[in-house]
Amino acid sequence: MVDTHSRPHPDQACGTCMFWRPDQDVGHEAGWGRCRRMPPALPPIRDDKLVHVGLWPHTDERDWCGEWQPWNEAAARRP
Repeated sequence: MVDTHSRPHPDQACGTCMFWRPDQDVGHEAGWGRCRRMPPALPPIRDDKLVHVGLWPHTDERDWCGEWQPWNEAAARRP
C-alpha cells in the first residue's frame, strides 16, 4: 500500500526523484521503477547453485522516502 499522506510534500515521490528510473522490464505505464539512490543490494540466498546479483529497490512512482531529490537536467543526462 502506498502511504501518500505523511510524505513531506505531495510532489516528493519516487516518480519525480532524480534517483528513480522507470523499470524497462515492467514498463513505465505500470508506474513501477527502480530507486538508484544507493548501490544495489544482494538479497539473502542460501543456495550455492544460484547466481548472486545485486538489486535496486523496486518502487511504485507514488512511493516516497526521506532521500528525495528534485529531477533536473543533470539527472536527465545520467543513464
